[in-house]
Amino acid sequence: MMKVIIEKLVYGGKGLGRLDDKVCFVPYVLPSEEVEVRITKEKKSFMECEPVEVLKPSPDRVEPPCRYFTYCGGCDYLHIKYQKQVEIKNQIFTETLERLGKIKEIPLREPVPSKPDLHYRNRVQLKVKRDKIGFFKRESREVVNIDSCLLLKEELNYALEGLREVLPFFGFAPLEVHLHSSSEGQMTARFIFRKPLRRIPLGLKHMRAFLGEYLEGFGIYVREGAFPRRVSFVGSPFAYEVAGDYKFRVSADSFFQVNRFQVENLINMVEEIIRERQPSVVVDLYSGVGTFSIPAAKYAQKVYGVEINPYAVQDANHNRKINGVKNVTFNQSPASRVLEYTKKKNPELIIVDPPRGGLDEETIRAISSIENLKTIVYISCNPSTLARDISILGEKGFELQSTGIIDMFPHTYHIESLTLLEKLR
Repeated sequence: MMKVIIEKLVYGGKGLGRLDDKVCFVPYVLPSEEVEVRITKEKKSFMECEPVEVLKPSPDRVEPPCRYFTYCGGCDYLHIKYQKQVEIKNQIFTETLERLGKIKEIPLREPVPSKPDLHYRNRVQLKVKRDKIGFFKRESREVVNIDSCLLLKEELNYALEGLREVLPFFGFAPLEVHLHSSSEGQMTARFIFRKPLRRIPLGLKHMRAFLGEYLEGFGIYVREGAFPRRVSFVGSPFAYEVAGDYKFRVSADSFFQVNRFQVENLINMVEEIIRERQPSVVVDLYSGVGTFSIPAAKYAQKVYGVEINPYAVQDANHNRKINGVKNVTFNQSPASRVLEYTKKKNPELIIVDPPRGGLDEETIRAISSIENLKTIVYISCNPSTLARDISILGEKGFELQSTGIIDMFPHTYHIESLTLLEKLR
């Protein structure tokens, strides 16, 4: 047992302290706290520790409202007052841009907190192992069995309860169950298996009896590599999300922002940037179901959405029609063709919402070679890759105009942000 004073929290959710001049990382702590810790792993340059007792707690510490906290790996910050969480994320975000992006003066916007901060998730990926349904334990593949989750919509918790009665009908347990509950009260479910089923044991009527009458349909999938393959689908694979003035069809195999209280805020922020600039041509890379392409069409003469997921492109084309938008074109294209396509359209403004890995070198090279491009709107879920990309784009002539976090993931370490870059020379 050793004592450590926590200096700050770092990206990943852990606190940073020092023991014998070596950095140590401790979960479930707060800055300035004195904590008794147990060393669990020691490397040449750092140590991993577990907190045993908080000797001098921070005034920002609260009693976690979830009985699974620290055992289940889903949450990192349930022990911290929510407003303080937002402040900490803002500090981590700023420090990451300064350290990795070498940005000295950051034009930082005020962070946008989630209101409310509980029961905000409209979708969930549940892990299954034998009779356990829940989430992985922190830094483990062990499944923590849970009855409900404070981050999930009430309808998802109801469905979670019913899943325990459903799974025995399949004969062998799936690897995962994915649920989506939309703002319109519709639900879709995906059951991911290691190998194909010989038959589907339940119809939609019986599945609704367990998961809720709002279930539109459920699919059977097989895990192949990184992505599950749809084998069959019973009922409808569609649910509808409403965000402000827009309505979006979201199929079971498409992506939509998980925080139902922040989607409209994020759309409004992107929309405001486009409204101020009134570009002739906009290209939306990673366009999904048209979440940003369709609002952009109000202020641009032509919008092109580019997405590799064929289900998302089908949804986007449907959403274009139900929102009465005629100046948007969606294209399903593999990554090898996206860049060539984008360059041909010669947009003045590009929206990018890449995965956690950020933009690859080829994408940045293609973007920076677009002759007419003046503005980049960068939506990021990883401040480390964002900092790297801002730095590289800066060398290509794109200057950082504003950036800031929008808290999509309360009580976790994850940081969503919106960044504006412009070519001023």
